[in-house]
Formats: sequence, C-alpha cells, structure tokens
Amino acid sequence: MGVKEKSGLALLLGDEASPDAEIAAATAVFELSADEREALSPGDGLCACLSELVSARVSAQRRQASGASDTRAGRLGPATVGVSCVAGQTDTASSSSFSSSSLSVSSTSSFSSVRANACVYTGKWQYEVTVCTAGIMQIGWATINTRFTSEEGVGDCPDSYAFDGKRVKKWSVECIPYGESWAAGDVIGCCLDLHRGEATFYRNGRSMGVAFARVRSLQPHLAYFPAVSLSHAERAELNFGATPLTYPVPGYQPVQAPPRSGDVESAAYLLGCLERLGTCVQPRFEPAPGTAAATAAGTSGGAGGSTGPGKDPAADGSGEVYGLGRGLVAGLGGGPARSPGAHDVVGDRAGTAGAGAGAGRSGSLALGWDSWLLLGSVAAEQLGPLLLDDYVIAAVLTPTLLRLAAAAEKDAAADQAHQRTNLASGLGAATVLGPGSGGAGRPLGHLLQLLELTLDPGVLAAVVACLMEVLAKRCVSAAPPPEGGSRSVGAENLGAAASAGAARPYLALAVAVAQRPVLRAAWLRSQNLWEVLEAFLTRKSPSPEDLKRLLPAVWWRGCPELTGEREHMRAAMGELSTAMARVEACQYELMCCLLGSPGVGGDPREDALVEFLRYLVHKNRGATRDIPPPGLSNHTVLISAYFALLRMLRAALPVTNSFPAGALFVKTAHQADLEPVNSLVRLGGIVTHLCRESPVTCPAQLAPLHVAPPPPLPATTAAAAAGTAATATAAAPGALAPPPPCECDAWVAARVAAAPALAGQLVDAAMTLYAFKVGSSVKMMHNTASSLTASLSGKEEVERQLRAAVASGAATASPAAAAYVSYLEEARDFFRQEVAAGIRFASLLKVVFFSGWKQEAWLCLAAWLGRLLAAAAAQPGPLLSYVPTAYLDCMLDWLTSMRLAASEAAAGTALPPAATAPTVEALRAHGVSGSSNSSGGSSNSGGSGGSSQGSLGDLIGALVVLLHEPRICTPDAKEALVAGLGSLLGAPGLMAEVERNAVARARLAGAAVAAFDSRLWHPVAQVLLKMVRGMGFGDDAPSGTPAHSPQERLSSGAAASSSASGPGHTGACGGGGGSTQFRAALAAELRPGGPALQPFLHRLFNCANWATSDFAATVADLHDSSRSRRHVTEQQQQYRKAGLLFELVTALLRLLEWAAASLPDAFLGQEQGQGQGQGQGAAEGEEAPPAALNLNRLLEVVSFVLSHFTEGSDARRLTELLALPAADGAGGMSSTLRLERSLLADKVHKAAALAPVVGALLGLWRSACGVGGGSGGVGSGGEQQQQQQQQLQLLDALLRHSDSHTEKQMAYLRGLDWWAALPSAEPAGLEAGMRLFSRLLLAAAARRQQLAAEAGGASGGAGGGSEAPEELCDPITSSLMTDPVILPDSQVTVDRSTIERHFLTSQTDPFSRTPLARAALTPNTELRAKVQAWLRSKGRTG
Repeated sequence: MGVKEKSGLALLLGDEASPDAEIAAATAVFELSADEREALSPGDGLCACLSELVSARVSAQRRQASGASDTRAGRLGPATVGVSCVAGQTDTASSSSFSSSSLSVSSTSSFSSVRANACVYTGKWQYEVTVCTAGIMQIGWATINTRFTSEEGVGDCPDSYAFDGKRVKKWSVECIPYGESWAAGDVIGCCLDLHRGEATFYRNGRSMGVAFARVRSLQPHLAYFPAVSLSHAERAELNFGATPLTYPVPGYQPVQAPPRSGDVESAAYLLGCLERLGTCVQPRFEPAPGTAAATAAGTSGGAGGSTGPGKDPAADGSGEVYGLGRGLVAGLGGGPARSPGAHDVVGDRAGTAGAGAGAGRSGSLALGWDSWLLLGSVAAEQLGPLLLDDYVIAAVLTPTLLRLAAAAEKDAAADQAHQRTNLASGLGAATVLGPGSGGAGRPLGHLLQLLELTLDPGVLAAVVACLMEVLAKRCVSAAPPPEGGSRSVGAENLGAAASAGAARPYLALAVAVAQRPVLRAAWLRSQNLWEVLEAFLTRKSPSPEDLKRLLPAVWWRGCPELTGEREHMRAAMGELSTAMARVEACQYELMCCLLGSPGVGGDPREDALVEFLRYLVHKNRGATRDIPPPGLSNHTVLISAYFALLRMLRAALPVTNSFPAGALFVKTAHQADLEPVNSLVRLGGIVTHLCRESPVTCPAQLAPLHVAPPPPLPATTAAAAAGTAATATAAAPGALAPPPPCECDAWVAARVAAAPALAGQLVDAAMTLYAFKVGSSVKMMHNTASSLTASLSGKEEVERQLRAAVASGAATASPAAAAYVSYLEEARDFFRQEVAAGIRFASLLKVVFFSGWKQEAWLCLAAWLGRLLAAAAAQPGPLLSYVPTAYLDCMLDWLTSMRLAASEAAAGTALPPAATAPTVEALRAHGVSGSSNSSGGSSNSGGSGGSSQGSLGDLIGALVVLLHEPRICTPDAKEALVAGLGSLLGAPGLMAEVERNAVARARLAGAAVAAFDSRLWHPVAQVLLKMVRGMGFGDDAPSGTPAHSPQERLSSGAAASSSASGPGHTGACGGGGGSTQFRAALAAELRPGGPALQPFLHRLFNCANWATSDFAATVADLHDSSRSRRHVTEQQQQYRKAGLLFELVTALLRLLEWAAASLPDAFLGQEQGQGQGQGQGAAEGEEAPPAALNLNRLLEVVSFVLSHFTEGSDARRLTELLALPAADGAGGMSSTLRLERSLLADKVHKAAALAPVVGALLGLWRSACGVGGGSGGVGSGGEQQQQQQQQLQLLDALLRHSDSHTEKQMAYLRGLDWWAALPSAEPAGLEAGMRLFSRLLLAAAARRQQLAAEAGGASGGAGGGSEAPEELCDPITSSLMTDPVILPDSQVTVDRSTIERHFLTSQTDPFSRTPLARAALTPNTELRAKVQAWLRSKGRTG
C-alpha cells in the first residue's frame, strides 16, 4: 500500500502518538545509534528522516555485495552454475517458476548423464541433489576425462566417484556396498575435500561416512565437476548454491556462491526491524471522535466487543472495523466472516504482554495504530525490492516466519493448557481460538499484516508465491535434523515423531499465510499454484533405514527374547501416529482455505478447491493403467488429498441427503475421453460398452438419489476445543473416535449447505482418487498383513525343525545333517529379518490408513456409500451399472481393514493406540438413529442423522443386496463383493451382527446359493462354509459356545432345530462355528423340489471332483519331481499350490457333508421310474427331485476321494510326499524343498479330507434310520416303511459303487485314529460317529449277504464277478444302466441318471443335438428287466 506520510489511511484512523514515544519506538525497532537518534526530527518529519537513515544503512550494506563473477580460490567456471547433457537425453529446466534457482533434470533415455559447467580443483566443496524419484541414479563427481555413454556414467571410470542409493553402493570403477537406501524427497549432500583427498555423501544432513579416500588432486585434468547419471524416467533437482543449501556442512562451500551477499544482510536487517516492531511495540487503536467506531466503543462490551487500547483492526469478525471497511484496514477482500480464510489475530490479550518472540518486551512500548503502521512502512519500502530475490526469501524471510510461527504455537499450547486448567477448576469457559490463530499468533500476525499493508500489490504477490514455493519444497524434502550419539528409548520415540512430523512447521506456516485473505488471494494468482499445492500434500516415504529409526523396537507374538520390546514399540507407534495426525490436520486446513475461495483468475463462479481437485484428477487420469504414463503425481499426494477429503466429507455429508448419481455417472459417460472418470471401470463394465448396450433413456432415472446422511460431528464447543488433546489420548480402547473438533468443519458444513452440489463433487473426487492410488495402497496393506502371517508361520516352522534337529544330535551326525542344521539357522535369521521388516512396514501402513479418526470417518463414508449403492440397486434401469467400482471398493476395503485389525488384536499383536480395532459394540452403536453415540452433539442438518440399522447394518445390507445383482458384471467387483462378505462373516464377533440384520436374514441364503456359479464358486464356497460349518463329523468345536451333544454335532439337520439357544448363542463363535439361523435358511432355500437345489448340487459335485483331481495331479507331479530337472522355485510353487488345493478340497467336502445331512430327501427321495407304473413315474419325474442321480454322484465323489486318500497309487504317493525326509541328506533333497515339504505336511492331513466323507455317509444313514431327525424316536407304520426303503436305497447304492478296493478303504477308515488326527474335535462326537459308522458297514455287509442268498449263492460279492454285457451298459458312461430310457430323436437308450446329468448343462439330445424335454423320455422296460435279471444272477441289487 506504500503508507509513508500521515495522510490517507493514517489520517482516517485519526490517532496521534507522542513524539517521544515514536522516537523511542523507532530507536528500538531500527537499532539506531545515539547520533542517529539525535538526527531524528519529531513530528511530521520523523517518517522522512527515519526513511533516509534506513536507506543509507541499507545502501552501505548492499555496496559490499559481490560482483557478477565468482573468483573464489579453487574454483573455475561461471558464477551461475548450469548443467549440460553429456550422454543420453534429458529434460533440464528450472524447478522454480519464480526464478532459475535450482535445476530439475529428468532422463528420457535408458541412461543419461549431465555435468555442471563449473569445476573445483582444491578446497572443500558441496552441492545437493534432491532425489525426486527413488530409482537408479549415480550422483557424485567426475573429471573432464570421464567417459559418458549409454552404459557408463559417473563412477564408472577412474577419478570418478558416485553414490547410488537404489542399489546402496558407491561407484569408482567398481561398486562396493555403502550408505543407506534413499527415498523420494531425500536430499543427498555431495562433499569433496580436496585437501584431505576424501569424498563424503550425506543423506538428509546425516553423514554416511567417508566414501572415498585418496582422491587425487592438484594434477593435470583433475578438476572435478558435479555430475549425475540417471536411468530412464528418473528425476532429480540439483542445487549448487543458487538457493540456500538445505543441509550445509560446516567448512564446505557451495559450488555456486550466494547472489549478492549485501542483499541478504540488508534483508535480514529490515526483517529484523519488522520483527522487533511486531514483538516489542504494541499497536494501540483509538477511533477518531465522531466515527461509528467511537460510538460503538462507548456502547459495546464483553468478549469480542472490546475497543480498548491495543485492539487489532483485524480482530473483529464483522464486516466493519471501527467505522471503516474491514477490507480497507486489513485487506481482507470481502471474504466470509467466519471462514477459515477470515484471519482473526488474537485480540483478547490486548493491552497485556505480547505473544510470540516478543513476550516480556512488548508491554514496554505502545504506539497508536497509524504510527505503528508508518514505522513498518519505512522498513517495507526498502525491503520490497530485496524480496524479489528468491534467495533472500529462502535465506531470510522463511526462517524469520518459521521462528515466529514456532513461538506462536508454543504460546498457543500454553494458552490451551491454561484454559483446560481453568475448566478443570471451574473458573470459566475457554476461549476458542479462530482458525487462523493457531498458526499465526500476534507477532507473526503483525508481521504478515505489515507486509500486506505496506508492500506494493505486485511485489506482495511475487513474495507470497515464492514463499509458498519455498515452504512446499521444504515439505517435500523435510527430514528431522541430524543427531549424533546414542539415544535412549524415549529419545528414539521423539525421533520417530520428528521424522513423521518434519514437514509440519512448513505446513503450519503455509496455513497461517493461506488463512489471511489478502495473502491467499495473491497466492491463488500464482502461475504454479497447483504444483505447489501438490508439494504441500506430498509425504516423504521412508526407506528401510528410516523405518528402523522410526520403529527401533519390534515385537511379535511368540518371540520370547523380545518380550520387553512390546511397550517400546507401542510407544513409538503412538508417537508416530500423533505426529502424522498433526501433519494431516495442517493439510486439511490448507485445503479448507481453498474451499469457498474464487477460482484461478478470480472467477467467483468457480471454487478453488474444486478446480484443484479437477486438476489433480486430470493429471493422474492414466494411473489405473498397467503401465502408468509419465508425469503422474507422487502417490502420497493422492493419499493425502483423499484423507483431507475424507475428513471434509465427514463434516459435509451430514448436511446433505441426496446425491446426483445420474449427472455424475451417466451424463459424464457420454463425454468420452473428456472426463477422466470415464477411464474408471464401472460395475457394469467399461463406459463405451454401457453407453452402447445399456443406455439410460428415462429422465426419471437421472434424478438425484435420496441417501440418508451419516451422524453429524459433535458440536465444536469451547470445552471441546480446549480438551481436544486430552480427549484424543484418553479415548477408550476400541472406541470409534470422530475427528477432533475444528472450526474448519463448521465452515465446510456451511459451504455444502449453501451449495448442495458441492458434496457430490467432493465425493466423486474422493472416489476417483481412491481408484487412482488409494485403493491399491490399501490392498497393499492387506497383502502385507497376509505376507507377514506367512512369514511368521515359516519362522515358527523353521524354529521347530531346528529345535528337533539340535535335540536329535543331527548337527554332529553327518556333514549333510550339519549342513541342514546350518541351513535352518540361516533360514531362521532370514525369517526374523523379514518378519521385523514386515512388521515395521505394516505398522507404518496401519498408521497411515487406519489410525485415529480415520476409522470413524471411513466407517461413516463406507456406510453412506452402502446406502448409495442400495438406493441405486433399488432404482429400476441400468443406473447401478454406471457406478464406478471405486465406490464399492472403498466400502469393502474398510471391512477388510477392520477384520484384519480385529484378528491382530485378538492375537495380541502390538497395535498402536490410535489404530486399535473398534469393538463390536462400538460398531453396532455407530450411526444408529437417535443414539447418543451417533449424534454426539447438535447437527447442522437439523436432524440426528444415521439410520435405524446403524452404519454396520447398512454395510451388511448393501453387501447382501449386491451379492447376486445381475447389473454388476465386472468380474473383479463380483469377486470383491464375495470376499468382503466372507471377511465380514469371518471377523470375530460379527456373525451375530449379520444374523440380526433384517436384509441378511431375508436374502443372504438365496443370494449366496445363486452366486455359486461357474465363476465365483471358489469364494462363494468359502462364504457358504462359514455359514454351515461347526456341526460336521470331526469339525472343530465352536469356541465360546456350549458343548453340543454328539447327535447334534453329527447332524446339521438336527442342528437346525437347536436355535432355541437364543440369538446371542449363534454368533458367539466369531465366524468360526457357522450359524444355526443361516443353516436353516440355506436348507429352506435348497429344499427338494425347489429350483435352486439341482444347479447347486451339480456345481458342488463338479467342483469337488475337479479340486480333488487337481490336488492328486499336483501331488503326483511333486512325487515325480525328484527324478526331473525342474527348478527349485517351480517346485516351491507346486508345494504351495498343493496346500491351497487341499484347503479347497476340504471346504467343498464339508459343504457336501452339510448337504447330505441337512437335505437327505435330495438323495434318498422316491426314485424316478418307480411308482404306480413306469409311465406314470416318468411323467412325475418332471417335478420330483432326481434323488437317484444325486445319490449316485455323491457316492462317486466319495469313492473318488477314498481312492486318493486311503488306498491306491494316489494315496501311496501322498503318503510318501508327506513323510519328512531324514536330516542326513540321504535323499538328495535340497534344504529349501525339505522345508517346503515340512510346511506341506503340517497343512495336509488325510483325516481332514476323510472326515467330511464319513460325515456325509453318516448324515444319510442317520436320516434313513430316523436318528436325531425331526421325527424323533419311532414313528408310525408309514414312516417306518419309508425309513426301511431309504435304508435299502442307501445300502444298495453303496453296493453298486463298491469294487475290489472298497473293503480296504472301509478298513482304513475304521482303523484311523480319529482322536489323534483331529485333536480339536469333540471326542464324544467322534466316538458316537464311529459307532454309527460301524453299524452302517455292518448293515451293508448284511445286505450283500441277503442279495447273495436271494441269487442262490451266486458269486459276485462286492465286485460282482464278471463285467456287465455291453447291451446293458450306458453308451456314454460305459456303466451298468439301472433305469434305461429311450431318447425320442436319436432312439438311443441311455440311463436316466446320465441324461439327467446332461440336462443340467444342455436341453438337447446328446447324439443329435436336437431340443429335448424331460417329458419326452420313454422308459425302456424290456431292457430294464434284462438288467434286473442280470443283477439277480450276480447277487447284486438294482
């Protein structure tokens, strides 16, 4: 504004100060000598005289500036250092749009090299390289003779020295391990001491040791140039000294000298003057008589209305300040009064000691507002031209503002502690600090205000743009200051917090600047605004060495030597979580500053935040490709932006109850490649396919969807603001804590309430960012947890084998045994290192994605998305197909994260306090309408929010509704839905919540059966198993449930009537013991005669046969691999595949066991073709279930499994494979494969596959005998006759499927020690089951003898003697026909079971391919009679 004389603004303010006070203040502020003070003229000439004195002092300092050339000893080259490409192709540009400060170099060829145009030949020199991408680069020094080619670079020739942090090696002709691995954002300091002949590299100011000694110097051609070699697409920023070095090393000079050292000294002096003015001199405002402010001063009072001395003109929140427009005095630009951008300098402490760095001194001097402002204008007049140099801003202005911001934050923390003390003692309510006061206390606020009011607008805009760019670069490369010496555990924890929160001071200062509307408006006009914002959102990814420093103590369950590290790890993770939360809070406030601000160019119709999100989405539109294109944002930018939006949506969604799905999903789909969201996969497929095949033609389908809002955030009260820290740390474990109170939340809610379309834009941007990167990062967290579990299992197995080998004395038995023991020791150490690294990485990911308020906010968003998807599914038409899959992934990923955290908490692993899994009670209560947990305070929407089922109920309902939704065609989405439902059913304690859900009770069983198709049978089988398990023969006893009787555990059909134990009993097994309620629902859905039974059983039989066959083939391949030359890695994969296939086989057999026990009528019903007449039977077969077909197929599976696990070549191969080889190495097996075989032997147990086979036979036999069924006891004569018929039907079927191996297989089952093989099963149930199984075998033997006697003693036995005649065999299966029928078109006779099986896949004649109906089949009575006669002659039954 350039205020210099007592006119204009000063005259309007109308304040007069005493001349002595003005001179005293000028002397203190400008540090005037006695002679200079005497030269001052009091009165109107003071300002002009003072300006001359300051100008003379600054001019004298600037005359000492260096010239245009750099003449320092030991250096050759121009003063401004640049680089040139000497090999390959590179893009070289200035990394700053403000001036050419540092150079950005990126490689566009396979291997490129650049070299500086200046060199050094003696002395100690340094330059810095900021690693923008963490790939292969060689950074260091090279001579003029160094060869640079497409394969050779820095360090590949003599007298060339380099460091590569990707490969963690130093290079000088040969490579040697050295240093630490680097991460994106690291600052690598390259130091060359030519006096001692040493080259040293620093990482973020921490020395990695002397890399090279004996560096030659003072010889011809031995001047050293800074040089960098980069692989393709790698990028780095080089700073030779054009900007202040981030980590200068004492004693070393930058290769490029600082520009005009006199300017730096002058700027430091002038900024010091402004700092002293803001800290030592207290401005006092007294309105002119007769003004509106004077009238208000006489009537106003209380908080916020005081107009006493020292009141800041910018402190009032109204539009008028003491009769003057607020925008005139403070340059606020007419912003909203209570937005985060409306800066409020804390004025409640006016008249007392000042804040910040001037505390204790500011009360000594006080000036009127006009005099205070004029003193500032004197310094600003000289400072303005100096601030046009970005070096001055980086070296002087930025440190000054950071120092004041740190002092203001310290004072603010002390104020909050004092307010909490007052609240605790009942002295009154605390004062809520405004959004801008947390980072800009009085001294910082005064300095920023002086810059606003005194600098020319053009200069101010340039200064703000450069200042924000400097702060953004510091955020990208922020690291804790280097420390030396050893640290205690407490110091290590503080180091973890410092590492995670190193960027916070720069972010906090950026927030303080952006919260001032004048400065924010200037910043929004900068050319590189969006790039700077990206830098503010960047998080520096730690390297493995950084992770060790972040979490020096590592603990895991079952590691006795690390028992003392558990609490240390918890403390370090707590510090890490707190530090990261503070950084995220600053990022959230910075993005809130954009909300409501005019767009770039000052367009009031655009929102700056929406523009930035649109820019971010467009820039990263190719992020989902298999090979992402170059130029994408750092992945941490997208993660930070997403979580800032997540917190913003937590405040915005409660005030909106609709979502423009049609406008966002359908209308944008017709804009082809113009909208980046069209690159995302939709639930119904790709966009072009949907627009062509499923167009939305009805305008009603484009109407906004009504979506119930989530519960509102707790109201931001003074008590809540004062107690935020205490509340955050004292939250009960397992509770869902909402985000801490923040005035930005109220601003977000107000903006969304005023512009409802804004909520939809924020949701869509958040989900797009989730699809681009966040979702894959969350899945990486899940995969890391799974890999960690596998590593822990491997470590435990290796340690077990090592203990066994040492105990047996194998270490001294033979050289091969000793080598095996040595291998086990190496494997143990490897697994321990892998587990420790995995725990550190997994812990970091849990803090980033699942700590603190993120659990509650993510749950709110996931539940809201569930309600949105359910509303879209209820909408007729293809709208649901247009929804991007990211909306579903976000909901499912929360469920998976919660389940993993709950599982780890149940196992006792070391979780940080902020990432503890929520309890089932907290999940159940969250979001329920009217509950105290969900409301938490007043709502901006006028209602309590939430739903009748709560957030968890909405998630469950959405999963069930979408499980078999035909409009969802994307395979990955369908698989994710099934996997999410499986995670929900498998989470501890959540089965009961699923049972309580009304939608799940009504639709889950039917949807799961319908989803059991040819594509999803594997994951759906796991879901069905979770619903029905726990009641089979030898199944694990449900934990936490009352013991069932042996009869109940042997029959799932009997267990269906055991729901009288109450609803609390059914889910207590934590997802591991199934559900009585869902077992009954599945039995009702698969009732005999229903449309779902036959397709379900057909798929189940086929899958069981395929899985068993594939397992047997894998076992045979592994058994024969000893004679092959297959690579060890391939054999390892085969071992792991065998383990997975065995788990699948047992799961499918358990489902067959449940079907046989719960649905006996599907296997033992009245056979087709038997009844009052053959023709009538065939006609009735149209509706009756094909029981004979099902029974035959079940027994086929039973026979197939028995042949692979009891007797026969396949069973022998499996036995030999599971036998552990001796440790003496006699078998010639490598140690790696020996370990893999041991792991497979622990996973594969024959009894686990044979138990469901026995259980299936027992289920049918129990039903046929009427034991434990619904009839109970002995029934009527008709029931007894039906039971006898069923017994004969089962026994005859068993005899038909018997062969020469059957007796050996049955003997194997009887002789198996089930109690030792299945230690987790109930012994009483096993005993009762084996007694019943023995009775079944006795009954089968008696039936065989009866049939043999009826046949007149004909020999046949189990095998039947001779083979059946060809005319009696089925032409397709070559097996004996029992119910032959004639096909009408081809006139071929086949068995009815064969054509019934064919009908499951095709309604055609298998020979002529003509259409065929079941009613057209004609029984071949003549051939049937021949079959019966032949069977009787052989002593068998038909």
